[in-house]
Amino acid sequence: MKKIRILLITILSFASINSYASMCTAHSSNDEDKTSSKMSYSTPCEISDTVLMASSEDVCLALKEKISNHDHD
Repeated sequence: MKKIRILLITILSFASINSYASMCTAHSSNDEDKTSSKMSYSTPCEISDTVLMASSEDVCLALKEKISNHDHD
């Protein structure tokens, strides 16, 4: 009886470890997808003596315009 109980516990332990490992593998592949869709902020954009990083010069100019319009409202 003890041998059957030990055998069942061993089999269930390996099954739970295997299912947990498969979930971890699936999760790591999702991380790769997230990193490939990140934007690159390589253009410095100085606004009111604060340097921010923008994805392009056009984005920087649009941001400066929005902030200047907001300051005058």
